[in-house]
Amino acid sequence: MKKTISINLSDQNFSIEEDAYEKLASYLKSIKNHCGDADADEVMADIENSMADKLKSSLNSYKEIVTLEDVESLIKIMGTIEDFDREVGGGGEVESDEESLPENKTKRKLYRDSDNAVIGGVCSGLGAYFDIDPVLFRVIFFALVFAGGSAFPLYILLWIAMPEAKTAHQKLEMQGQAPTIAAFKNLAKTGKQIQDNWKKRWQKRSALDKIFSLPLVILNGLFLAIKKIWRALWPICLFCIGIFLTVFSLIGLAGISIGALFMLLFNNPVYKFSFIPITELTAVVPYTWLIITGFLSLAIPAILFIIGGLAIIRKKNFLSFAAGSILVAVWMMSGIVFSALCLRYAPELKQKFDNYYATEQVKQVIDLAGIEEMEVYGNRLNVFVSANTSTPPIISGRQIDLSSLEIKREDKKLIITQQKYQPEATCINCHLSSMELVVATSTKLKITAQDGADMFDETAPIPEQIIEDEDLPDYEDSTTTISE
Repeated sequence: MKKTISINLSDQNFSIEEDAYEKLASYLKSIKNHCGDADADEVMADIENSMADKLKSSLNSYKEIVTLEDVESLIKIMGTIEDFDREVGGGGEVESDEESLPENKTKRKLYRDSDNAVIGGVCSGLGAYFDIDPVLFRVIFFALVFAGGSAFPLYILLWIAMPEAKTAHQKLEMQGQAPTIAAFKNLAKTGKQIQDNWKKRWQKRSALDKIFSLPLVILNGLFLAIKKIWRALWPICLFCIGIFLTVFSLIGLAGISIGALFMLLFNNPVYKFSFIPITELTAVVPYTWLIITGFLSLAIPAILFIIGGLAIIRKKNFLSFAAGSILVAVWMMSGIVFSALCLRYAPELKQKFDNYYATEQVKQVIDLAGIEEMEVYGNRLNVFVSANTSTPPIISGRQIDLSSLEIKREDKKLIITQQKYQPEATCINCHLSSMELVVATSTKLKITAQDGADMFDETAPIPEQIIEDEDLPDYEDSTTTISE
């Protein structure tokens, strides 16, 4: 049985055995004492960050404690103080040339080199990966600008695809160097020189490099200005997005909950939908299951949006992976069941709508015996004078629409009036539709359409300008289609 200690290494928490901790602490202390200059803090931060990443990769769900063997393996990779002195030549000045570490080369990885960047570090990153002067890649991109403008989308694509070398470990991987103490020390010296002597490096560049780099330097300044503005505005935008998601999701969740609870508890509602009582529609489907699954299908996304909005506002995760997985699983199952129920009972609901007596399509024959004149009033009445002399006078439409008509006789005159419809307060999607009145020419009536009623006469002569206009559809065909 060994004693374990909880430590924090480069802002990462580890449980480590006591003997492993003592060896690690002694190793880090010896490195710090050996550095002993102004760059010690920066070098130690890079070394600790690399150590933390390597220790993290050595742990898993079955092995959660850092052992002495892990620390010894890490020291072997990083190198001891003696290895450091041997690599840099006995403890003298640290060489900034990569050739000082010939035996510690590793496979290079592709990163964006922001230290030597002109815009995004794509060209300098490609140069580091292929060990080629980045000027060559800048010349290629500059040439592609005049070759169809393909340079811009290609550069943006590479900018997105290539990660930036932010940490010291990533910068060493970009250069193909193993993460040893000497490499970190060398990198710190080189990075310091890059930051302090950027202008000198610009002056030492060749004339060709300056010519191709000047437009990129200007663009880089523009991008940096936009980046600073965006960094200042982004937290405000993010906060507004969080407020928007939270508030509107709360309103949506409240509406969904009230509607579902009302429909679930109100077993015999007085409401109608398209003139059909809700009770007759709910009797066709498994109403309770439909409400529950529909509520979960809509409410769970609203809950996730609320949690996401609060997480954005507070910058804190309020939902664990297990809880999120359960919510998503319930949402998927509810959506599947709800969709299956809708597909299963949709034909029966359609049949209910089609065969309901109030909305069923009916025809009514009108007695025109002794009638010489007909007056039609109403904007939902369409009168068709049919050329078919055997057609009886018929008015067709939904039962509920025909019930709104008033038909009365005055001597030899027939008056058909559409009454004003007052929709019921409890009826949803309830409105009257158009009706058709078909009268044969054999009746020889004088027909008058008023108050918005339309009349179409198949027997009327076609004007000459319509006959001569070849672009217009055939008049006789179009009226026949309408009559049908």
